[in-house]
Amino acid sequence: MLHSLAARLNRLRDTGQIGEAITAELRGLIDYHNCRLFQLQPDGETLMPVAFRGELTEYQGETFEALLTRVGEGITGHVAESGCSYYTPDAGRDPHAVVVPGTPEIDESILAVPLRYGERTTGVIVLSKLGLDQFDQDDMKLLEVLASHAAVAIENAHLLQAEREATAKYRALVDFSPDAILVQVDGRLVFANPAAAQLLAATYPEDLVDLDALDIVHPDDRQQAHERIRILAEHRQAVPTCQERFLRLDGTVVEVEVTGMPLTYGGRPAGQLVARDITERKRAEEERAQAWKAKEEAMRRLKALDTMKNTFLEAVSHDLRTPLTVVLGNALTLARDEVSLSRDEERILMDRIVANARKLDRLLTDLLDLDRLSRGVIEARRQPTDLSGLIRRVVEECDAKDGYSVAVQAEEVTAMVDGPKVERIVDNLLRNCLRHTPPGTSIFVRLTTSPEGALIAVEDEGPGVPAELREAIFEPFRQGPSSAAHSPGVGIGLSLVARFTELHGGHAWVEEREGGGASFRVLLPTNPER
Repeated sequence: MLHSLAARLNRLRDTGQIGEAITAELRGLIDYHNCRLFQLQPDGETLMPVAFRGELTEYQGETFEALLTRVGEGITGHVAESGCSYYTPDAGRDPHAVVVPGTPEIDESILAVPLRYGERTTGVIVLSKLGLDQFDQDDMKLLEVLASHAAVAIENAHLLQAEREATAKYRALVDFSPDAILVQVDGRLVFANPAAAQLLAATYPEDLVDLDALDIVHPDDRQQAHERIRILAEHRQAVPTCQERFLRLDGTVVEVEVTGMPLTYGGRPAGQLVARDITERKRAEEERAQAWKAKEEAMRRLKALDTMKNTFLEAVSHDLRTPLTVVLGNALTLARDEVSLSRDEERILMDRIVANARKLDRLLTDLLDLDRLSRGVIEARRQPTDLSGLIRRVVEECDAKDGYSVAVQAEEVTAMVDGPKVERIVDNLLRNCLRHTPPGTSIFVRLTTSPEGALIAVEDEGPGVPAELREAIFEPFRQGPSSAAHSPGVGIGLSLVARFTELHGGHAWVEEREGGGASFRVLLPTNPER
């Protein structure tokens, strides 16, 4: 359902429709009594409700104006200001809550999650429910994933609006460009529009009628103008655009671009001149270029958003659906009374449920960590850590190494690092090698020291990583060309490796292993100050 809701959000083109879709369908994922979607206004201070859905009689009198709030005020404003999710099991006693005089006191739980687009907070989703402590961490994780989709969808709608505005501006520049139009018959002017009168400093367009067509041209350019008149009259052919100098009625000179085309005026062969002041044209072209640039930028960002959305959905949908299918199938089997299972068979089914539930938890944890890292809300909590023991424990506890040969060579090293994050680094590197090599492949995990710090290397005898992909492979949702069909992965494990390593002041890279295969390496400075 989350997948279908996310896909629907990205098809909507209006922020109000997006808000209504979220508030209407979110209840199918999280039970709530009240849902509000706020959007940060351009002033950066006001949170305007985009959508509001509630069932509590105490809230029936609320309107969008009553829900208007400011950044930093109340629970909603606190989340908008901090950019972090917030849960209060007892809103009535929460330090950030704003008590409205005259409203009844009720026991209520509130869960609020920010809408984040890149480094910006663009809004807040707020859920409330009667009773104390009615939401849990799973609700928060689910709402955070949905909030990321909603932020992209709302930004998508804003970009579409920007594109429409840029297009309208471009059309206005084209449709209302001040072109001077003159018609000549037998070398004399017979028609002029208001723009021509303005261009040539005439009070009225009629002041130009019956003038010799060459009288408005600078003497040095009259030979070119005479040739234009001849071609229009005799050959009935269009004359390519050229630059000339026109003499205005007040004696001043203006440089123009002139285009000539044949036509019939009053049943007689005539020539139409379209003249434009080059200064105005340059100004208009500059504005058009800016409008085009804005439109192209909007299109580029739309394309990037669409590519990111498709990549994300393609990458995550498989890894969500597969373990969910296994969990659901095994749970349904255990729940059927007519199926008689032995204790060993029940244990096998339960083990499968647990293993796939852990896969789901690991995937959601990775996604949320990647989001928090991109927002800079995760820091390294350094403590003295036995890296050798840590690495051996991670390898021993890895549940995906069956059928592989994993050898560990680790020097005794104690370093000031964030132990849980280093565990994630080693676990992700190990699982990456297991995922991209066939069963039976030898995996080598090594820990050595150097003057720069502790060097962790996880190597395999697989096909390796092409040189042109060795940097991009650490980007989110990027995978190597040898992804195994049986375990395609999401493509964020190595991205987390790089980000967690950077938190420690180190760096991660991949190179060719001596003898063939890939050698993924992480350098962790053992001296934090260094």
